[in-house]
Amino acid sequence: MSELRALIVDRDQTDRDRVDAAYDFARDAHDGVNRKSGEPYITHPVAVAVILAKLGMDTESLMAGLLHDTVEDVEGVTFETIEARFGPDVRRIVEGETKVSKLSKQGSQQAEIAHSGRDMQAENLRQMLVAMTADIRIIVVKLADRLHNMRTLGSMKPEKQQRIARETMDIFAPLAHRLGIGRIKWELEDLSFQYLHPDEYAYLQSRLRTRQEERDTLIQGAVKQLREALEDDLELPDWVQDIDIAGRSKHLWSIHNKMKREGKALEQIFDLLAIRVILTPRELRVPEGTDESRRERAEETREKRICYHTVSIVHSMWTPLPGRFKDYIAVPKPNGYQSLHTTVISQSGQPIEVQIRSRRMHEVAEFGVAAHWMYKQGAQLAQKDRENWIAQLRELQNEINDASDYLDAVKTDILSQRVRVFTPKGLAVSLPAGSTTIDFAYHIHTRIGETTVGARVNGSIVPLSHKLGNGDMVEIVTSKNGRPSKDWLNFAVTRSARAKIRHHFRTQEREEALKRGHDLLERYLRKRQMAVRQLMRTKLLEEATQKLLGSRNPDDLYHALSAGKTTPAVVARILSPSLAEEQKPSPRRRQGPQEPTPGGVYVEGFTTTTKLSNCCTPIRGDLIMGYLTRGRGVSIHRIDCPNMIRLLKDEPERCVAASWSATEGGHMTADLDVIARDRSGLLADVLGVLTRMKVSPLKIEAAVSVEEIAHIYLRVSVRNNTELLGITSAIRRVPSVTDVVRLNASKAAGTA
Repeated sequence: MSELRALIVDRDQTDRDRVDAAYDFARDAHDGVNRKSGEPYITHPVAVAVILAKLGMDTESLMAGLLHDTVEDVEGVTFETIEARFGPDVRRIVEGETKVSKLSKQGSQQAEIAHSGRDMQAENLRQMLVAMTADIRIIVVKLADRLHNMRTLGSMKPEKQQRIARETMDIFAPLAHRLGIGRIKWELEDLSFQYLHPDEYAYLQSRLRTRQEERDTLIQGAVKQLREALEDDLELPDWVQDIDIAGRSKHLWSIHNKMKREGKALEQIFDLLAIRVILTPRELRVPEGTDESRRERAEETREKRICYHTVSIVHSMWTPLPGRFKDYIAVPKPNGYQSLHTTVISQSGQPIEVQIRSRRMHEVAEFGVAAHWMYKQGAQLAQKDRENWIAQLRELQNEINDASDYLDAVKTDILSQRVRVFTPKGLAVSLPAGSTTIDFAYHIHTRIGETTVGARVNGSIVPLSHKLGNGDMVEIVTSKNGRPSKDWLNFAVTRSARAKIRHHFRTQEREEALKRGHDLLERYLRKRQMAVRQLMRTKLLEEATQKLLGSRNPDDLYHALSAGKTTPAVVARILSPSLAEEQKPSPRRRQGPQEPTPGGVYVEGFTTTTKLSNCCTPIRGDLIMGYLTRGRGVSIHRIDCPNMIRLLKDEPERCVAASWSATEGGHMTADLDVIARDRSGLLADVLGVLTRMKVSPLKIEAAVSVEEIAHIYLRVSVRNNTELLGITSAIRRVPSVTDVVRLNASKAAGTA
C-alpha cells in the first residue's frame, strides 16, 4: 500500500482519504484469504490500483481497483453497499468489472469440463464491451486486473496458463492497443508470448541478453551525441522547456512477429536499438481573450513544428535509411498515436530507430484513453476515432445476437490491426488491415457499396479486390446500374461489408421467389380463362394461405409455390371451390374417395397409371410430386429433381400433388457413390457393412482417380429412405470414406 500512497501523494487530501477508506474496506473483506501463490489476497487489488495510479487514472478508478473483487468473493457485500460507502461511479465500475469477472470464471470452469471455453469467452467479451460503452473506466480497470494476473500466472496449472495467455493475446492486448494504452499492450503481449511459445521466448531472451552490454554502450553513446546536438541547436532551446532522451529495447513479441512476418534473422532487425525523444514545449504566450480552441490549435501547430525541426537535426547528424521514415503526426494511427519514426545509421555503423514526440503525444502513446484523466478528471473520450469505434461496438451488439459471431466480428472489425486511408476530400477512414476497396465502399455507405463498379487508389484504377495500405487515397466509381456480385464475398474482409452483401442477395432471392410464385399462379389461372384479378385478391389469398400453411401472409404462399411445396392447381381449387364443376370432366378423373395407384402413390384427383421416374429414382419416404404426361399416366419425381423444378416453372398446370400410401410397398432400388481416400481393403470394408446390415448389392463398380480418390458405385434394394439413410450413415463411418452421394438413374447409368 505504501507504493500506492506514494503515487497519489500529489492528490487532494480528500481523494487520498477516499483511497485509504477503500483499501481498509477491501483488506477487511479479504482478510484470511490467500491467492494460489500463497500471498494474501489483498496484494492483488492493491497491485491493480498501483497499475491504475501509474496510468494516471482518476480516484474513482483507483477505489474500484481496490474493491473490484469484494462483491463477487465476499458474502454480505453488495453493489448497494459499495454505492452507499463510495458513491455511484465506483459502484458502476465495480459492477461492470464483477459481471465480466463472473462470466470469465464461468468460462474457465466450462473450459476445464468441456475443453472449450469459446462460447463463454465470447459472452464474456460481449458483456465486457457492453459495459465499456457505458463507462470506459470499466475496461481500463479490467486491463489492469488482467495485467497483474498475467504477472502472477506462474502459480497456475500449465493448461490454464495457456488458455489465459491465449485469451489475453486474442482480446485484451488488442483492446489495450485500440485504447492506445501502449504500456499495457506491450507487457501483456510479452507475458502471453512467454506461455504460448516458451521455446521462442527463451531463445530471443537469451540472444538479446548476451549482447545487452554491447547494446547499452551503443545506446548511451548515441543518446549523449543527440542530447548535445539538440542543446546546441540555435532555435530548439527557445521553444522547448525540457528534452527527455532515453534508449529502449524492442519488445520480444514485436521482434518475434517481425522475424516471422519478414522471414528475417535477429541480426536483420534494424530497430532493435531505439532512442525516444520527448519534447516538453515552453508555455505558449497568446493574446488575452484568445478562445480555448484557437489556443489548442496554436499549441498543436507548435508541437508539430518542434518535432519536425528535431528530426531534421537527427538526419543532419546520422544518415537516414531510405524508406524508414514514418510520419504518424500528419497521419496518426487509428488509436490516436502520434510520433515521428526514423531509422538512421549511427557513427558506430549500427542502425538505430529514433522516435520523436511531444510530451502530450507521449502521454497518449503510453496511456491512451487513460491520458484523458491526467488532464481532466472524468473526461469523456475526445478523439473522434475512439468515439467512432465505440459507436461500432454499440452497433454490433444490436446487430448480432450470437456471442461467438459477435466475438469474430469484434476481432475482425474492431480489435484487428488497422489501416488509415483517405477519401478524395481528405477525410480519414480507419479499416481493418487487409481491407479492400469494397470494404471501403461499404464503410462509406451501403448504397455506395451496392452501386460500385470500379475504384481508383492514388489516382490509378485498381481491381475491387485491391488491398489498401496506410495513407492510400481511395475513390469509388459508382453507377446507378451497378449491382453487387457474389464474388465480392471472396475478398471482402470486414464483417459489415460481408453482411451487407449477403443481405442484398437474400433480399434479391426472396423477391425473385415471390415473383416466381406469383407468376406460376397467375399463369395457371389465365390458361384456364379464370378471373385472375378477382381470384388473386388479397383477402382470398390470405384465406388460401391460412388453409394451406397456417399463415395469413400471401408472400408465404408465393414462396411455397416457388419452392414446389404446393402447386398452382391446389391453390386454384382453394381460391375457386367450384373449379372442378366448372371444368369439363376428364375421362381420367374419377369421383369418390381417393385411393393409392398401383405404384403405392396417391395422385390428387387421378386414378391413372403412375410410374416412378428414372431421372431421380424416388423411393418411399422421399418428398414427391407428379407430372401428368400425354398418354403415359403420371410420372412421379422427387421434389428436388432438376426435371421437376423445370416442369414446375414451364408447365405448372400439368404438375399435381402426390404422396406415398400408408401401407408399405415392395423394395425399390437406389444408386450410391461412395467417395473415399483410396487404401488397401477399402472395398472389403464397405461390402462388410452391407453384409452386417443384411443388404445384398444389386450392382458393384469401383474406380480410382489419379488423385487417389476412390469411387465405389453401389445399387441397393431398400423398402424406404429411412432404411437407405441407415445404410449411408453406416458406410460413412468406414475409415477413409469422406462422403456417400445418392445418384439419379442417368448418373448411375453413366458409371457403367
